[in-house]
Amino acid sequence: MRFILLISFILMNLLNSACTPITTISGYVPLSGEIEELTVGTSSKQDVLDKLGEPLSYNVGSSNFLLYVQQEVETLAFLRPRVSERTVVKLTFDESNTLSNVEYSGASDIKPFRLERKITESEGRKLTFWQQMFGNIGNFSSEQFLQQD
Repeated sequence: MRFILLISFILMNLLNSACTPITTISGYVPLSGEIEELTVGTSSKQDVLDKLGEPLSYNVGSSNFLLYVQQEVETLAFLRPRVSERTVVKLTFDESNTLSNVEYSGASDIKPFRLERKITESEGRKLTFWQQMFGNIGNFSSEQFLQQD
């Protein structure tokens, strides 16, 4: 009986240790050296965008802050994904689009937040079945099919 319990315990531990988490990193946060190059009170919004790149969501004129977010999500086997690390950098601007404040937050500092789920879809070309079937007729030349040595 003890032998069966020992074998089952060893097998369970082997199976459990075989499940390594899958780590996914998404988003972008500038390096601290890049942020230190900015000066509060003199850097404009355009200077910040040129040095750091576009943030998570950027609306050209309406917002007075830029939000850079990066997070690390771990998924273990069939369990629900879990955010293991989140870094948020919020750059606030005054009315004249001059940098007024830089805030750093980590996963433990901030409340969970929901990103906007709006999806912008382009209409593209809506083709009928027959347009798709016969759309390439005339787009090929005979030279494409002949081998030239």
